[in-house]
Amino acid sequence: MASYTPGTYTGKGYGVRGKVILEVTFSEDRITDIKIVKHKEIYGQAYGLESSPFEYYIPKIIEHQSLAVPMVVGAEVVCGAIVHAVASCVEQAGGDADALKKVPVPVPAKKPDRTIDADVVVFGSGLAGLSAAVEAADCGAKVVLVEKQGIVGGSSAISGGKLIAADTRMQREQGIYDSPQELFGFLKNAAGGFLDDPKINYFCYHANENLEWLIKMGHEVQDLEAPHGSQLPWRIHNCIGGEGQTMGWGGSFIVPLNNRFHELGGTTLLNTALSELIREDGRVVGAKAVDTQDGSTVTFHASQGVILGTGGYAANRELVESKFPWMKDYYYNCPDSSQGDGIWAAEAIGARNYQHPYLQTMLLHDRSGAGVNEESGLIVTRSGKRFCNEYQFHSLVGAELARTGSAGAWYITCGDEPFQLLNYALTLPDTPKAGSIKELAGKMGVDPEVLENTVNRYNELCRAGFDEDFEKPAGQMHELKGPVYYAVFLKPATSITFGGLQIDITGRVMDQEGRIIPGLFASGEVANTGNFGHGVPACGYSLGHALCFGRIAARTACQREML
Repeated sequence: MASYTPGTYTGKGYGVRGKVILEVTFSEDRITDIKIVKHKEIYGQAYGLESSPFEYYIPKIIEHQSLAVPMVVGAEVVCGAIVHAVASCVEQAGGDADALKKVPVPVPAKKPDRTIDADVVVFGSGLAGLSAAVEAADCGAKVVLVEKQGIVGGSSAISGGKLIAADTRMQREQGIYDSPQELFGFLKNAAGGFLDDPKINYFCYHANENLEWLIKMGHEVQDLEAPHGSQLPWRIHNCIGGEGQTMGWGGSFIVPLNNRFHELGGTTLLNTALSELIREDGRVVGAKAVDTQDGSTVTFHASQGVILGTGGYAANRELVESKFPWMKDYYYNCPDSSQGDGIWAAEAIGARNYQHPYLQTMLLHDRSGAGVNEESGLIVTRSGKRFCNEYQFHSLVGAELARTGSAGAWYITCGDEPFQLLNYALTLPDTPKAGSIKELAGKMGVDPEVLENTVNRYNELCRAGFDEDFEKPAGQMHELKGPVYYAVFLKPATSITFGGLQIDITGRVMDQEGRIIPGLFASGEVANTGNFGHGVPACGYSLGHALCFGRIAARTACQREML
């Protein structure tokens, strides 16, 4: 039996966003209470949902008097922070934390294989899946929402919570003129020949309506911004909970959508992974899934259709690195569950899986977290050559790098950067630093002559006041004159894959010959064909598209008119 010195103790762990500070109260032989004192964790992941660690995991620790409670799949880092903080308090109270980590937690008996009947079955609970589930339930359908992780939200919950839209009341209140036509022109220019014009035009004309739909459910818009100083007007709508014109969290829409789904009588199955789609006489009539906790099989019968909102495959490291050589040793900012399950299941029954030649590519310094967006220094490939206008939206810089095939890039600077994370990167011992470009090149492993030629040319353009090579704005051109030179290595990173399933304007999945597959619908990253060119043109576009066509797919499945 555990033994403690009664009282309340304070401990800390480290979550996704920093310290998680807890107060743990003990009796002589039990943990009696655990309270969150301070944290900066993500709304809609760490807290806000019935399955979030703060709401679910902490009570389980108290219930079982154990630090061996299985972690919430999809929120393991937060659960780990809680365990670390509670363990610290246990030791302070004179207990044995290691012993508590070995206290067994009852394992539920394996459930029998089972069958669930519904009108609509939705796989994936990010913005695409949840918006589809809510819309279908609102149409009167019996809906089952199936999620692979132990918590709803998918990539959307850990996103920046930004949505792109035009001609909104928030814009008009600030005197910002914008229109769906201009938004479409912006997206068309960015994506070129890859864009599915009718579908994206439809999105542009309904983005405002979809934003208002979310707001009615409790989503709050904090402010507006441009994704980058070079991109106007301000049409990115930031959710509440951020730091103003920076970032909130996707929980701002995931939590109210989830609440609304349950208000409408929807059913959610967590820890349940799609394994195959069932097609009979040409029509998709259901699906099979595996309970990831006990291995049992769940068979779904869907009388009106199956909707896929299962995301892309950005966490499928083997596949990404084999398809995109410039992504070697990359980072991904998405759940580990983003393996492409929905794409492969649909492909297995004849759906078209478009192999897009690119994916979202960003650049990130591994130790400091510094990225590239408003920074405007010189960026070169691993061979020391300049390749783009550095002063543009980060994903577009990454797209230009992808065209070169370089696996990562170097940010060359003389220091005194206006960005805190970048300045921090310059202080780290593994950041090459030298008194000359030639010496710096040696430390970078780059041909000194190539790098010297690149820097000399860049400085020449800076002095001329016009970048005739890549048309970087003159105000962002700053000579590299020493006396000290730094090179910060930027690794490739991603959170979004392109391509995947092809859907029509009503959300219906198409086969290899361009014919509709009856009963199968999709939205979001799983069906990104026709949405992107070489890169992501702006924040909030992927989420906005998922929201729009999640609703459309549901309305089509329920035989309702489009928005």
